[in-house]
Amino acid sequence: MKKPRLATAAQGLLALALSIPAVPASAMLTDPLTVFTVPAFSKPAYLAPIVDPTFQSTVTRLGNNIGSSTTPVSGTWGSDARHVYSKQQPWNSDQTLITTENRSGGSPTPMILDGTTYAPRYAPCGNYGPWDYRWHPSPAHSHEQINVNSSGTELMWFDVTTCTKTRSWTLPIAVDYGIGSGEGNPSNDGRFVALGSATRMFVVDMDPQPPFAAYPNRRIGPTLDISSCGLSSGCAIDWVSISASGKYAVVNYDGDHPRVFDVDPNTLALSPHPEQTAAPRCSGSASAGYIYDLGHADFALNPFDGNADVLVGQEGCGNAGSTVGGKLIGYVVMVRLSDGAITPLTSPSNEAYPDHVSTRNIGWPGWAFVSHYDEPGKRFSDEIIAVKLDGSLACQRLAHSHTAFSGCYRCEAHPAPSPDGQRVIFASNWAQDCGGGCGSSSDIKDYVVSNPHLVDAGPAATPPSDSRLALDRVSPNPAVASFRVSFTLAGAGVASLDLFDIVGRRVTHRDLGALGPGPHEAMLRPDAGLPPGIYSMRLVEAGRDVVARVVLMR
Repeated sequence: MKKPRLATAAQGLLALALSIPAVPASAMLTDPLTVFTVPAFSKPAYLAPIVDPTFQSTVTRLGNNIGSSTTPVSGTWGSDARHVYSKQQPWNSDQTLITTENRSGGSPTPMILDGTTYAPRYAPCGNYGPWDYRWHPSPAHSHEQINVNSSGTELMWFDVTTCTKTRSWTLPIAVDYGIGSGEGNPSNDGRFVALGSATRMFVVDMDPQPPFAAYPNRRIGPTLDISSCGLSSGCAIDWVSISASGKYAVVNYDGDHPRVFDVDPNTLALSPHPEQTAAPRCSGSASAGYIYDLGHADFALNPFDGNADVLVGQEGCGNAGSTVGGKLIGYVVMVRLSDGAITPLTSPSNEAYPDHVSTRNIGWPGWAFVSHYDEPGKRFSDEIIAVKLDGSLACQRLAHSHTAFSGCYRCEAHPAPSPDGQRVIFASNWAQDCGGGCGSSSDIKDYVVSNPHLVDAGPAATPPSDSRLALDRVSPNPAVASFRVSFTLAGAGVASLDLFDIVGRRVTHRDLGALGPGPHEAMLRPDAGLPPGIYSMRLVEAGRDVVARVVLMR
């Protein structure tokens, strides 16, 4: 008689589930006005997820204690085991792998972790010298890194799982510290990259498309002298990069003075891009391509503005708190590259100063991720947040970093979101606001914030008429241990499955990678500790999502 009673209870729960609207996708705090005190919270144990007491996000520490084994990879964890930088994507394109450094007594370094379990997975290939590298952003090249060798003479693609160099270019000049002095990125499709020396810059088309002959056809643009900049402060080059679309190249001169160049689509030749004279700036001239000064800035396509190329960073002209062009300027500002128009993304009212900005969430555009200095009594103090690129000042407040980084660059959080924007890696020594469970100030590890689905990522492309995004069938439902999910994807984007509880907290997450359009099947196994009840299952792919209600029995 137990089974009929169980069935009856399950049917009742299922009927109740069907009568309740799906839970909103985000339980993250979105109020930009509240000031939070950073709670005294002990350093998490290795791979033991904890819940941030303020924001209810899940935080997981990726690096083990100093000297511990990196099993199953041969080696030991060092005292400085963290990702490289906020503008360098730690995850590969299908989010199955994470690259991390393992310095200060650790080996191997760099090391590749599993993108879901975070356990060590690969040591460096013996025939590979990763110097300044980025994961290729295309799902078609998910195991390949784009790398410039230490001498700056060769650009390559390298598959880190098969230890194979898949493409190579001899460069026309020796470039300075790899891909844009460590701060550049390829275009979002992985086709173009801008490289530079101390005086010159050029563009490489790494994946020529018709009417151009395909690789191994060598398509490298002419070098341009950028050492004469017209700035009274001098023309030392901080970094260079291609824009997200590949239409522009940008050189940032020391002091955070960005200058935009057009990329000729036929010859790849560079020329200064004339900006609108009326657009605000504090360095250089509009005709020379100068835009508003920004610090620690990253590139993106803005889905709220026709996928315009933008640069998002710290306000650098000293106008925070002032009104410029009818806009009240906060500490995080976005600039449109085509004309230099600016959009404040935060309010200056009682705002903590931002540190680093990242828009590596190229599969979930419309948001920029920002870390902040610890300034008690101010909004966003010690916080990692996401700000919306539509100028509404909307935000998602994700976690406190608990890192004491004064005088310690590697202790800075440098938040970097996953390609789908659902997780964020940040570094911390967990030596601040940590009660009796503080870490050593010199023991730096990475942490992952599991971020419930962002509320709105802007307009999404319309799926082809012959394909659709759908949760076709979930069985069993109700389930005791796991759900078999049959679903259809509309395109080639990165997909994921999530389970949310009745109050909107994400309790289970599975990355599916880029499976391609059409029908698929996957298992979703909730944590054994989840209580019975009604949950919302959400399928996400390339900015689109669908939701179904499910019941978990125990």
